[in-house]
Amino acid sequence: MRYCDLTLAYTETSGGIKTYIDQKRRYIADHREDEHILIVPGEEDRTTRDRRLTKIEIESPLIPGCEPYRFFWRPDRIRRILEETAPDVIELGSYFLSPLAAFRYRDERRDAGGACLVSAYFHTDVAHAYVGAPARKFLGEGIEGVSETLASWGHTLSEILEDGAESAFGHMFRKCDLTLAATEAQAARIAEYGVTGTEIVPLGVDLSRFSPERRSPAFRERLGVGEDEILLVYSGRLDTEKSVTLLVDAFERLPQEPRFHLAMMGEGPLRPELEHRAASLERCSVLPYEKDKDAYASALASADIYVTAGPHETFGLSVVEAEASGLPVVGVDAGALRERIRPEWGRLGPVGDASAMAENILEIAPRRETMGAAARQHVFDADYGWDGSFGKLFAIYASALEKARS
Repeated sequence: MRYCDLTLAYTETSGGIKTYIDQKRRYIADHREDEHILIVPGEEDRTTRDRRLTKIEIESPLIPGCEPYRFFWRPDRIRRILEETAPDVIELGSYFLSPLAAFRYRDERRDAGGACLVSAYFHTDVAHAYVGAPARKFLGEGIEGVSETLASWGHTLSEILEDGAESAFGHMFRKCDLTLAATEAQAARIAEYGVTGTEIVPLGVDLSRFSPERRSPAFRERLGVGEDEILLVYSGRLDTEKSVTLLVDAFERLPQEPRFHLAMMGEGPLRPELEHRAASLERCSVLPYEKDKDAYASALASADIYVTAGPHETFGLSVVEAEASGLPVVGVDAGALRERIRPEWGRLGPVGDASAMAENILEIAPRRETMGAAARQHVFDADYGWDGSFGKLFAIYASALEKARS
């Protein structure tokens, strides 16, 4: 069997989607006799192979304001690659242009008597995170101080734009043979796009890598964090979608005692702004994206509390990795964070409320060790292992292909 992932969300500094694909390729290499083809936009046309794993990059332009991400602009090139590599299953992680090539390839292969599936994994709520939310911010909230009437019109227009995006993406999802989501809540969200029957395939975490045992006094020392001081950490894309500036707003509201430190790890368009703010604050650091997974796991385990303010998470993989590392979590009451964080090991606060986040950090700080232990235990009890995730995924594909052949 040949499996293919087709996505633009795969770069050297990508987060959860890259982790998911890398782990899938590892699982195929270690546990299956199948082949995997990864098709992504790149700086130039390039193909690399490692036994049964192939990565094909298509020369593509950068997405303005979202560097280093690029967008597919040559569906004809994608279609030719699909014809040359002949995958049996194509999983879409991007919903612009690339689905057109995938659907055309699938239909032609079926016309020739072959079996082929196209699926879509709901990694990102594009209609809300990249259409509705930005529109509301600029068309509604951005002018509330100028005119309540204009702001009201702006909010109405934002809803229209988001509804239109849901309709467009819903049409694409309905053309797929399967839709996949990491949680029941995200399956319910896809239903709002007009799509039912979504299969639940939870993401996983490497429980041997992400562990409190990787805690490193040397890492804390490099950041100037004392033994009795509290290190807050965030890891992910430094982008508006993740509301990372609110983390700094909350940090500024924390008292001088106990002494808190904030470390934000990652890359993205808001990095210059965050670095500028961090330069004027004591004990605030913006760290580079950590490509070394063991070093990244050590950094997480060396912190005391994980913080995140992004309201659009569809699973919250970095949160699960932090919990596996023995960290309690302070987040916001939205998206998949509602499923990832419970009172026993964290706190949820209102979206966009820096003061509430600061209060939640202060509340759990004295209990961070016991709550961190509860977080770690929860990850084990929930069986967030990658082998279980991909065992379920490939069973779903096998069943669907069997039906397609009959």
